[in-house]
Amino acid sequence: MEKEETFRVGETIIKQGSPSKGFYVLEKGAVEVLKDGMLLNVLIYPGTVFGEIGDILNSPRTCTIRARSETKVIRFETENLETLVQDHPEIAVKIMKTLASRLERTTQKLADLSSVSTLYSEPAK
Repeated sequence: MEKEETFRVGETIIKQGSPSKGFYVLEKGAVEVLKDGMLLNVLIYPGTVFGEIGDILNSPRTCTIRARSETKVIRFETENLETLVQDHPEIAVKIMKTLASRLERTTQKLADLSSVSTLYSEPAK
């Protein structure tokens, strides 16, 4: 069910569009998150969960995740995410915290973009 894995710099951990079969918890190192080849984020904090979106939505991988440094992760294989969460509620809490943090950052980015848009859309006096 869970397995420790190590990746070298530049090695792909998850490929965008591939089938979702589990998620990861970062133990050590850093990974970069790419969407359609564009760098979106760099994850560096131990305990960070990634690769869970496809399992939650039962869809292909939404991003590519690549090791930015020597990286150690724990991979959780999931046949049934609901069963895994019932058997290991601490995993559900980690996933919820990760999703809440991402939502907060996205909301802040939208608010920042909205204020920039307002600045540029006001008529000149």
